[in-house]
Amino acid sequence: MANVDIALSADFLNESGSLVFPDIGLSTIAGNARLQHRFLPDYRAEYTPDQLQGADVVLSLKPKVTAASLEGVTRLAAIGRFGVGYDNVDTAACTAADVAVYITRQAVVRPVASSIVLLVLASAHNLVWKDRLMRQGEWVASTRKLGKEPRGRVLGTVGLGNIAREALRLLTPFGFSEFLAYDPAVTSADGVRMVSLETLFSESDFVLINCPLMPQTRGLIGESLLRRMKPDAVFINTARGPIVDEAALTKVLQEGAIKCAALDVFEQEPLQQGSPLTGLDNTILTSHSLCWTEELFRDMGRESFAGVLALANGDAPVNVVNPEVLNRPGFLAKLAQLGVA
Repeated sequence: MANVDIALSADFLNESGSLVFPDIGLSTIAGNARLQHRFLPDYRAEYTPDQLQGADVVLSLKPKVTAASLEGVTRLAAIGRFGVGYDNVDTAACTAADVAVYITRQAVVRPVASSIVLLVLASAHNLVWKDRLMRQGEWVASTRKLGKEPRGRVLGTVGLGNIAREALRLLTPFGFSEFLAYDPAVTSADGVRMVSLETLFSESDFVLINCPLMPQTRGLIGESLLRRMKPDAVFINTARGPIVDEAALTKVLQEGAIKCAALDVFEQEPLQQGSPLTGLDNTILTSHSLCWTEELFRDMGRESFAGVLALANGDAPVNVVNPEVLNRPGFLAKLAQLGVA
């Protein structure tokens, strides 16, 4: 019975070689002698072929997968991406190399949705600004900075997938007067008014970005839309930075044309030192990790290793984002080999 070689990207480990996260689902494969896991010895922003050689499955956090990464790599059957975004993976190149790419679709829903709730409430109640004033000894000034509750206000989401729907469910008890959404793939949804992008930006008090980064969404949110927002509106992006024209958003914030922006994602990550966003008082900035919780990594790990277990049984994992690979003879041959008892 052949072993299944599982390689995990080096960014699961800290500088001393210990796990950064308490639980990444390794208990899922404990006791299964066929499943042999190892961590890649060094981190590279983009995988090189020598890293991927010899692995049947790669479980990956941050590194990019490009066509160059896969040159000469013949054994690899699947890449399990921790997370729901896969814009750092060249799926066409993976398909051509007979490699399935799957994501942890369910694990991210609640952590990201609760992060959105956090940013909505923090911006509504001026949490960050009150903290800053307190640290400067400005007690009286902090008491005079009044917030505006979600109650009776309008919230709009660009994208109405699983994360957005969960965020709206969690936000419902706060008394918003209306939920708006723009999503070309959705025609109707209970409790949500489907509108154009222009209407969403004009009427919303809170604008959430919840769509995936794809060619058609890159740069989707530009200056003309941002300038439609109300002067006291809040812009929140927990999806992907390149969906938004960051220079245009910075300009709007510098002018005070909207209340604030809460951003967990940026066009370039890490955010460059000296970015004008860091010098603005009307921003909340976090490091594309606001949803990173112990539960998130536990659940992403469980989903990722469930994919490995499926492969070891000769089955395709769920949530494959390049489904055209599943009928390719090369992938089917790899699957058959993995499932040999």
